[in-house]
Amino acid sequence: MANKTYDVAIIGCGSSGIAAGIELLSQSNLNFIILEARNRVGGRAYTDQHSLNFPFDLGAEWIHEYDSNN
Repeated sequence: MANKTYDVAIIGCGSSGIAAGIELLSQSNLNFIILEARNRVGGRAYTDQHSLNFPFDLGAEWIHEYDSNN
C-alpha cells in the first residue's frame, strides 16, 4: 500500500465534517481526506431502517449555535 500525504485530515463525516470537506473542495487546492469510524456518513443524524416497520429518523436532536450554546 502506497503512503499518501494530505494537507488536511477531517475527523468525522457528520454534518460538520461534510461541510468542511465541501468548503475545502470549493475554496482551496488543498489535498484532504475525511476519516469516519462508522460504516456510514451523517454522524448523529441517520434513518433507522430496521427497528420499526417503517423508516424512522434519529439523531440531531440538539443543534449547537455559535453564539449561544444553551
